[in-house]
Amino acid sequence: MIKVGLIYGGKSFEHAVSMMTAGSIWKNIDRRQFAVTKIYIDKKGNLNEKLLDDIDVAFLAVHGPNCEDGRLQEFLEKRGIKYTGSRVNASRLNMDKIKMHQIFQKANLKTVAFLGFNKQQKIDLVVEKIIKEIGFPCFVKPNNTGSSMGVAKVATPKGLVAAIKKAFCYDHKIIVEKTVIQPREIEVAILDNQKLVVSEPGEILTNGQVYSYQKKYFKPFATAIKANLPKTIISKIKKMAEKAYRATGCRGYARVDFFLDQNNQVYINEINTLPGFTEISMFPKIMMATGISYQNLITKIIQLALDKGW
Repeated sequence: MIKVGLIYGGKSFEHAVSMMTAGSIWKNIDRRQFAVTKIYIDKKGNLNEKLLDDIDVAFLAVHGPNCEDGRLQEFLEKRGIKYTGSRVNASRLNMDKIKMHQIFQKANLKTVAFLGFNKQQKIDLVVEKIIKEIGFPCFVKPNNTGSSMGVAKVATPKGLVAAIKKAFCYDHKIIVEKTVIQPREIEVAILDNQKLVVSEPGEILTNGQVYSYQKKYFKPFATAIKANLPKTIISKIKKMAEKAYRATGCRGYARVDFFLDQNNQVYINEINTLPGFTEISMFPKIMMATGISYQNLITKIIQLALDKGW
């Protein structure tokens, strides 16, 4: 029987999300194949390292800074422990929204206009540059968080200053993006399974509202597991998802997110190397639509971690 360490919690703003992900995996993992040990990382980043000595593989049910950004992955590699998801460099890259967008552009993947800033820059000059080059409405986001933590949609200079200050509470860098008007939020799940399994696009039915932290986990929008899109757009989105996955060096599995504007122009938004994995999360739901059950998906991800060429 394979011994799995289910690692969850963490020194991250997404600690609570991780707890939900771990709870779903704990409930659904196939105990005919796997003996599971819970390995909790507290909010200060502490864990019982002795528990790592008796596992074959770590299932990373973590999200956000210090967990999803390559640090935990590097810690495990130094101990010779195999783990689920992407390796150190891809994890680090895809958590850094600015660098990720730059890689997308180098790969000729269309993104919205964006600017990156750090906390040392004078806020009045930051505001001036955003107004001149991005305009309103725009989104202000911490550079290294997920689950829409610290994200704000802004329509005025006064609101922009408040949003910048808020985002800098979460990270020392921020990214500011031009807003797609009335976008459709499209998501694609990818699984490394000898050759890539790229799901049909799913859709979050936001009706133009912001896809916030509360909406992701507590009052979720309705979803369409198979988005109602023309075949040409579906094909384009799937090709873009695979290209982004490869360009950023992902391994194991990931979710790739897109915006679709009113003229069916596709913009890649981001890649999540450790996407939400609760039973209401889009990654497992749209992967289940390909014929892979939630339990089998957990099994395949563990098998990929054991087989991915360490």
